[in-house]
Amino acid sequence: MDMYITILRTIIFLIIIIFMINICLKYMGKYTNQSKKNFRVIQKILVSKTSSIGIVQIIDTYYVMSFSESRNEILKELDEYEVAQLLNSLGNHEGSGKNKDFGKIMQDMNDKIQEFSKRKR
Repeated sequence: MDMYITILRTIIFLIIIIFMINICLKYMGKYTNQSKKNFRVIQKILVSKTSSIGIVQIIDTYYVMSFSESRNEILKELDEYEVAQLLNSLGNHEGSGKNKDFGKIMQDMNDKIQEFSKRKR
């Protein structure tokens, strides 16, 4: 009978410890997470399996960076003209997709499929 009580106490004690660890981690997470407002990946292009090139905004400055498993490196800082062109092209690209309705997208896809099948013959 003593053995069952000991096992029950151990299980209850472990549950309490896990609960307390969870609360501590949530509390610490509030103070250790960095604000994502200062750092934002605008666009990322995969170059190979383990590396990519991306455009990153850090506070108010835009950079072209290379990302790989071994290191990350700033390739170029974009000037105001390049940033304006980038934001304009991203705005036009995103806006064109948002304005299309589902029927128009399906019609475009159907036209592409028919065009592809005509080329195959």
